[in-house]
Amino acid sequence: MLRTRPYGESDRIVTLITEQHGKVTGIAKGAKNSRRRFAGTLEPFVLIRAVFRQRATSDLVFLLRCELVGTLRAFTRDLDLFAAGSYVLELTDRMVFGRESGREIYGLGLDALTLLDAGAPTDAVLRAFELHLLAASGYAPALDRCRACGRAADGEDPRYLALERGGLVCRRCVRAGEPVRPVAAATARELGRLARSPLADAAARTDAAILREAAAVTEQLVAAVTSGPVHSLGLLGRTRVDSPEGVR
Repeated sequence: MLRTRPYGESDRIVTLITEQHGKVTGIAKGAKNSRRRFAGTLEPFVLIRAVFRQRATSDLVFLLRCELVGTLRAFTRDLDLFAAGSYVLELTDRMVFGRESGREIYGLGLDALTLLDAGAPTDAVLRAFELHLLAASGYAPALDRCRACGRAADGEDPRYLALERGGLVCRRCVRAGEPVRPVAAATARELGRLARSPLADAAARTDAAILREAAAVTEQLVAAVTSGPVHSLGLLGRTRVDSPEGVR
């Protein structure tokens, strides 16, 4: 379940990410009052089996019923996890259009939420998720090699984030007057590792300072391909223990 919103007095508009059909949006008639067809299923952080009927003249389907398959319970008990999980759901919603990338995106989101629910380090999982989602959506950034000349990121020379070119470039390939952001060599290597490795390996060999810089880089990469703010990113920042705007 990616999101829901009220529609009329008793209906809901529901957006799902599915394994077989990609991103699906439908109307759940009488969802606010139905305990038999939708009870406990139109909520975030639950796994469901949805039955729907395609409408001939609209992309909006009729959601007939949903069956509860499983629940990721940690997100309802921890504000930090709720913020992180909400970010995974919202970013998936923002990055996926229509019914594309069903199986890959579904598996990616499920893996990220399952790892977070099991207590995996939040920052590392989110950075890996962002990079994998960018790749699955056709926006894979160049991290291991210079986007311009192809030289491998080795040694301790910093790299530079060139958003207009979709990745990192070496110093000699920075164009005169080009807006860039310096990125430490260790951070560039960690970004490359997170992009290559399965999400389950995201927590290996992580360093807090490197992850902070990596978060700034991935935030810019994501912002470059999404329109408007990702609202849950603000909540995620405020729930951090070290945030000056904490909500605790």
